[in-house]
Order: sequence, then structure tokens, then C-alpha cells
Amino acid sequence: MTVFAMSPDGVRIALHELGDPDGAPVLLIHGFSSNAQRNWIDTGWSGALAEAGLRGIAMDLRGHGDSGRPTTGYEVPRFLDDVDAVLEQLMLDEPPGAIGYSMGARLLWRHAGTRTLAFRALVLGGLPAGDPFQRFDLDLALRAMAGEAEAGPTESFVVDLAGVFPEHDPATLVHLAAEVSDSLFDPEQAPPTAPTLLMTGDRDTRAPDSASLVPLLADGRFAPIPGRNHMNAPTSGAFRREATAFLAARLRGDAAAA
Repeated sequence: MTVFAMSPDGVRIALHELGDPDGAPVLLIHGFSSNAQRNWIDTGWSGALAEAGLRGIAMDLRGHGDSGRPTTGYEVPRFLDDVDAVLEQLMLDEPPGAIGYSMGARLLWRHAGTRTLAFRALVLGGLPAGDPFQRFDLDLALRAMAGEAEAGPTESFVVDLAGVFPEHDPATLVHLAAEVSDSLFDPEQAPPTAPTLLMTGDRDTRAPDSASLVPLLADGRFAPIPGRNHMNAPTSGAFRREATAFLAARLRGDAAAA
């Protein structure tokens, strides 16, 4: 089932239900150029959430999936406002848990760090200590897409990802990356205080330094995702099992799931 929340600037944010409809709520946020369907639904997270007694609510970020795709309006504060709008739409009795991957993990780090009561526990996957959009050149990326220039490493990374899934508009995602890059991710600014599990593939060259973020957290730990890189980590059964057990233990008070 898909419903929509309305952001303060009028962009519709799509929400997809998965897992146990009567379980403890968990917000799921996908990575750049992905969407709820690709990141969570197609990769078996619904079954893992249901088995752990968790209700998943997976949002499509603006510019992705079934959410609105404005031509501009991709500054980081707007993404934070979108999460606020989703939480308001859900009208939950108590703060939920949350799982984010890559860009979704960076968004949740920022959101939970500045809204300390929004979430009871977090799982952040594929989270680098720096920002992969650093020194992103929009003009160069657009010229590379048109075959008029050779992209640099950052531009090539963004352009390649923007064209992965046919349901997305690559130009929209490239502009999104440019606007997000105006507010680079700095994990030392307001780290989350909620219990946080960091998980990254042990073959991930995009986020090889996730474990270095643990000392910034009030209650944090790190676990590797065996045999996975940045692109295929969400398909890992080990990722699903450890993430859902971590959240179940903190949202349902189930000591056996810890």
C-alpha cells in the first residue's frame, strides 16, 4: 500500500508499508538514485521486519521513486523537513526506529542529531565519515552526460548512479546531488544520541571508515556486513537480521532479540 505525506513546500512524499502492520514502527530511507521498492521491498526486508515484529514505513526521497520530482528544491533542510512531514503524517503514539542506507543514513544522522526525540533507535548502513558529493561540479557532470566532457571521479560516480534505474530521471538526480553538496555532511555536528548501529559491507570502498564514527555516538556500535560492497549490501541477509534484531530489542523491549 502506498500513501503520501505532503512536504512544507508542496512536494508529495510516497510511503510504502511493509513488514508486520501491527508491529513497532520503523522508518526506512533508501540511498541516492534508489527508492523504497529497490532498496527495501525487492531485497527481502519485509519478511525480516515481519519476523522481528516490526512495521516498516519506507519513504521515497524527493526526486526518487513515487515521490514528487521538482526541478529545484533539493537542499538538505528540505529533506529534513520531508522526514518531519512523514512523522507527522504517521501520527505515531511514540517515536519509531529508523533504518537508513547511504544517503538515507546521512539524512537520518542529521535529522536525529538535531531532533533528538524523533527516533528511539537507528540503524545506519553504508555511512561514510565524509561526504561522497564533496567537490561535485554540476556543470561538468551535465557536460559529461551530454558526451561533451570527461567527468571527474565524483561526477562520474553521481552520473553513473543517476542512470541505474529507468524509473528515474538522471538529470533530476544530478541536480539533486549538486544542491545536496552545498551542505556537506559533517558527522561531528550534532551526532545522534539515540542507540545507533552502524553497518557497512566489508568490501565497501565508498564507506570504508564507518567504524570511525562510533566514538561520536552517545550509544553506538559497529558491525560489518560480510561479503558485501556499497551497491549490494541491502541484499544481505546478515544485514537484515542484525538490523531488525537491534531495533526489535529496543522498540519492543525484547531482550532475547538483542
